[in-house]
Amino acid sequence: MTDLQLGLLIVGGGIVATVYAFNWWQEYRYRKQASKAFARNESDALLDVPKNMVRTGEASRMEPSLDRVEPSPDRYEPQFAEAKLEEEPAYQPPAPVREPYVEPVVAPLVVSPVASPVVAKVSPEVLAQPAAVVGDDHDALASSMLDPTLDFVAEIHAIDFIAAADLPVFRGSKRVQVMGLTQDRRWEACVPSARSRYKELKVGLQLADRQGALSSEQLNAFCMSVQQFADEHEAVVTFPQRSAKLAAAANLDEFCAGVDVLIGLNVMAGSRPFPMERVRLLAENAGLIRSPEGAFQYRSDSGKALFTLSNHDHTPLGNTSSGLTLLFDVPRVAGGVSVFDYFAEFAQHLSVALSGELVDDNGKPLTEASLGNIRKQLGVLYAKMDDRGIAPGSVAALRLFA
Repeated sequence: MTDLQLGLLIVGGGIVATVYAFNWWQEYRYRKQASKAFARNESDALLDVPKNMVRTGEASRMEPSLDRVEPSPDRYEPQFAEAKLEEEPAYQPPAPVREPYVEPVVAPLVVSPVASPVVAKVSPEVLAQPAAVVGDDHDALASSMLDPTLDFVAEIHAIDFIAAADLPVFRGSKRVQVMGLTQDRRWEACVPSARSRYKELKVGLQLADRQGALSSEQLNAFCMSVQQFADEHEAVVTFPQRSAKLAAAANLDEFCAGVDVLIGLNVMAGSRPFPMERVRLLAENAGLIRSPEGAFQYRSDSGKALFTLSNHDHTPLGNTSSGLTLLFDVPRVAGGVSVFDYFAEFAQHLSVALSGELVDDNGKPLTEASLGNIRKQLGVLYAKMDDRGIAPGSVAALRLFA
């Protein structure tokens, strides 16, 4: 073997040894990094779910007060501070008349009292909120019916088309809305009577309403119902992160509890009860309409109630009344400050025309200063709703405060 061959052999062996050593070092480095990564104590997204501290809603939610009361971890029970003359009156109205929808439109009205020398003219100008344009924008329709900030939305992707008639009633203690993507790629609200067929579905469960926040038990029952349906149709279903949605539900419910206010103004009779024929004439001249339930309602141009006039003792209106109550559901009325001005003006006019007394629920008289203070607090509540992106009287507000 010559010196050249020996040198080449040594050089080749050195190169092989170098490559082997480099590969061993790389393997050792990656193995060490992997060991460190798997040694971390990461939390499980499904198992480590914190306890959801929510209000336990009853069959009907109690009427709130203008004075903010922090909810306890177990239940939100609004307290009513005793009103002080010329200061901050609080109101504890009777059970509200729940209306299914409130249109954000108020027509200018003129109060024309009967047999009274005073004529109060009130012309509230309230801008109507434009409804979502549906037309060809079907994504806008889907987003208005289902909102990730208000709903827990499960998405179902099927292999074969699913007929609308085959859709079950998904279990949910709160509002459940199903949207389907039709064969012509348009989103629509699913109803059993429709002849549409879908390959994609969105099933939403509302996070909160006046009964309280969505609980983990309610959410689990809903997810099981959706998963069972998906398995039966060999479809794939995806869910949002549950613990995050439960936390969002509690936060949303806490916000709603802080702005959920029902204002009641009471007109009480003295020694003689009010004749209901007289009340009827005053109400109708002010633009109120008698509802099938018996109460009078002040309505928008489209016929939706904005505030109500009923008996103070919850009984049906008869021939006479010892007291009347006007109710104003704050978060459900768009342009609420202007509507409240008309609401308060009519209450004052009613008390003068009937020779009654305008009082709070503690029987203390309400003055201009008292009503002005309520108006200021009302502006603060509406500002909070606007900051949250939930406009008073909007679709979102009507859903949350139902």
